[in-house]
Amino acid sequence: MKRNLFYLLPLLLILGEACSPKSDNTPIPTPLGSFKGKFRMFTKNNSTGAVDSTVKDTALILKLTSPYHFAVTGDTATIHAGSKGNFGYDGNFMSFLDSTYKAGPQAKRHLVGVYQYFYNGTLLQLLRTNSTQDTILRYDFSKTSN
Repeated sequence: MKRNLFYLLPLLLILGEACSPKSDNTPIPTPLGSFKGKFRMFTKNNSTGAVDSTVKDTALILKLTSPYHFAVTGDTATIHAGSKGNFGYDGNFMSFLDSTYKAGPQAKRHLVGVYQYFYNGTLLQLLRTNSTQDTILRYDFSKTSN
């Protein structure tokens, strides 16, 4: 009988902890404010499989304002275009609808489409790969003001 209770005790402890009223859900901070950071584009060489060592790197400013508007400014002369429009987000993805983006080949990159994101109240990271997984677009921003 003691042996049966010995095996039952851990199960009761697990059930008691699972039914406790405390919650570990952390609310997702709202990504609003001004952010300063870098845009990087990595391209994989299809013949060698190596990542292109010439990383396209530029300094940008991202402003996310309510109600769901964004603007990209900063170093938009060569690699990345200035962008503006609407955005949306959930716990895993941010979507950007750039009003300056036109369909077709682009001379510069735009902040447009769906990106996987991480935001902890200070650091905002956006990441997107293309359908063939050979190009990665990455934004690393730090919050500068509300």
